Amino acid sequence: MRPYCYLVVPAMTFYACSAGNSSYEATLDSTTVASESNSYTKAVETAAQAGEEVPALNSPARKHVRTADVNVRVANVFSAATTLEHVTKGMDGYVVESTLSNELGAAQDIPYKGDSMKHVQLYTAIANLTLKVPAAQLDSLVSTLNNVAVFVSTRTLKDDDKTLEYLKNFMKNEEPLTPVAVTKKSDPLQTATYQDEKKDEKVERKIANFAILDDANYATLKVQLSQSEQADVQIVVNPESVTRARFGTELLTALSTGTTALRNVVLFFLQLWPFVLLAIAGVIGYRKLASKKVVVAPSKTEN
Repeated sequence: MRPYCYLVVPAMTFYACSAGNSSYEATLDSTTVASESNSYTKAVETAAQAGEEVPALNSPARKHVRTADVNVRVANVFSAATTLEHVTKGMDGYVVESTLSNELGAAQDIPYKGDSMKHVQLYTAIANLTLKVPAAQLDSLVSTLNNVAVFVSTRTLKDDDKTLEYLKNFMKNEEPLTPVAVTKKSDPLQTATYQDEKKDEKVERKIANFAILDDANYATLKVQLSQSEQADVQIVVNPESVTRARFGTELLTALSTGTTALRNVVLFFLQLWPFVLLAIAGVIGYRKLASKKVVVAPSKTEN
């Protein structure tokens, strides 16, 4: 058996006894933290007696972080989401996040009456939930989800063992900080910065262990709920019938439009006067040339 295994038991016992000193530990329930550390200490001691360095894989003292990610289709998204939220609270869990939204599809306007129409909008209701329940209740919550599901698209269950990471952080924190001696050649500012960084690293490792304990005690379930595409039908006003002018107004508008069209035609032909002059000149020139040819032709026949 390796020597450092003997150091784990007193080190973790000391950590468990001092778990309620800081304000952050008190916020996380210092009694729970101490009991977690004590149970793990006993497990390490038992494993050491059996010639092992860490508890067995099936030991309850190991820090297993359980998560689940499920994507299902249900008959009614709102009803299923409400059911899961109530069941979660009944298991002494809590809802981290719950969002409901609609993904819009194709839309079409269908004539209904003279002044109205049907607006048909296709949509798909979607809900995204993030739930946390005691780790032992995760399977029950997943079973409840399976009962309300019509079709399961994907389901992913994970069990991440954080035991070694937890033990590594704990053992590093139990090592006392070695003060750095300040000499004439050393920079006091750099020395103070180094010591502060070491203290911050110790605090971060301690917080990381609290996070591991929290995740090990409460499993996380992420759910995406969806339902079949639905149609939202509304009777809306026909914009064309509402905005159309009266007959008299349309008659005056038509007369004005016709006058404008006639004016545009006249102006268009007036703009072509150079081409008209060229055409007239061409016709006159052609006729003169034709008449000269007619006069010259008889004189040749007489000779």
